Amino acid sequence: MSSRVVLYAAISLDGYLADPDGGVGWLDQFDPGDLGYERFLAAVGSLVMGRATYDQVRTFGEWPYPGRRTAVLTHRPLDDDVPPDVEAWDGTDPLSCLDRLNAASPGDVWIVGGAQTLRLFLDEDLVEETEVFVMPLLLRAGIPLWEQSTYGRLQRWDLVAAEAHDHGVVRLHHRRRR
Repeated sequence: MSSRVVLYAAISLDGYLADPDGGVGWLDQFDPGDLGYERFLAAVGSLVMGRATYDQVRTFGEWPYPGRRTAVLTHRPLDDDVPPDVEAWDGTDPLSCLDRLNAASPGDVWIVGGAQTLRLFLDEDLVEETEVFVMPLLLRAGIPLWEQSTYGRLQRWDLVAAEAHDHGVVRLHHRRRR
């Protein structure tokens, strides 16, 4: 594996990625300015996402990741108008998926979501960095970022940076301790 595998996500203060219906509209109330997304995306060569995340992103309009190879974890066929460079992947071997993405696209691999996809890559000890933006809001229910795992082994992470932004948003950047 030649590139970093990273998570870049926003969560509520109580650790949820999305509301109980999978929605992220609650993020719209925050406009903390530039959080470094363009810088982050410039280093990304390919993406991995679950089917629910893919379906949600497709409702946003034009495909936001043109020119980046994307693996969608699913056992169902993708829609008829699949964007270029997007392919279905059955999710049985995360390392082979990363090898295939790395061979086709230089740059970091972004684990976009959701929580089950992230858990799959965490359980195989493949995620190297996280950039998590904590939004000052309690959802009190929803889809948690950190799904429970049967992996059972402790993973240690080092804090690289913690930054406070406007409107109470905090960026936490961690790197996996090896």
